[in-house]
Amino acid sequence: MTDEKVSYRRKDIIKILADLNVMVVSLDRIGSYYSECKSIEEYHALSSNFLDEWKILPKLANARKILDSAFSYELGDDDMDELEREFQDLQYWSMKNPKPLKKGKSR
Repeated sequence: MTDEKVSYRRKDIIKILADLNVMVVSLDRIGSYYSECKSIEEYHALSSNFLDEWKILPKLANARKILDSAFSYELGDDDMDELEREFQDLQYWSMKNPKPLKKGKSR
């Protein structure tokens, strides 16, 4: 990876930042409410409903689409594009691994 600068349209970054702000503030409010609510089940329901009703996953996917557009999709000798190479060691949720692994452990 190089330190090459990438640029984006201002309106795209403002949209991403606005969506992120809604997510962060709302999740903080849900967390604050949780300290007053009766059960972890209610907290989980509130969080899940927020993700669904506010269409958070499509907003995150759109942000990723905009941000990754500045990177090359050309495959290298390793049959990976630039971001695949950078992300090859990321951990992802699965039924087998529902919690993040500690650093240094493999998937």
